[in-house]
Amino acid sequence: MTKRPDRPDPWKGVAHYRVRLEGADSPAFRVLSFSAKALYGDLRAKMRSNNNGNINATLSEMRHRGWTSSATLSKALQELEAMGFIAKTRQGGIAANARYCSLYRFTDTEVWEWPKLGIGPIEATNEYKAFGTVREAEVAMKNHRDRVTFLQKARRAEKMGARDEKK
Repeated sequence: MTKRPDRPDPWKGVAHYRVRLEGADSPAFRVLSFSAKALYGDLRAKMRSNNNGNINATLSEMRHRGWTSSATLSKALQELEAMGFIAKTRQGGIAANARYCSLYRFTDTEVWEWPKLGIGPIEATNEYKAFGTVREAEVAMKNHRDRVTFLQKARRAEKMGARDEKK
């Protein structure tokens, strides 16, 4: 047998992202909406060799990748979190009463320390693997959606009550 001639590596120096097949073939990934799957790929494209944990998903940054609706972006982020593909490393925005954005990490990759951002090192947790079957993942997704719907209705009722008190 002869040796293959040395060929240049076609991936060397070319930006690309990798998705583990165990994640893409997992029951949790199968129940994600198309928007959540698209967002997963778009966020993965933002990850470099050492910035896991320092990935934001602001609408202003995601517009160049085709995201135009803050509601769709928010729902997709919530789905990815609920299914264990991403996790927050820093809470931002209104919930944190702050003027900085939330930061995320992929759970299948370790996080290096980011002292300036207050983020410590985190080992890969692979939370999406908690779902052994598609049925378990579907139940978890339904529970997540039911909780979101309940919270939205409670906020609407609270706003309506505040309006009635003003009258």
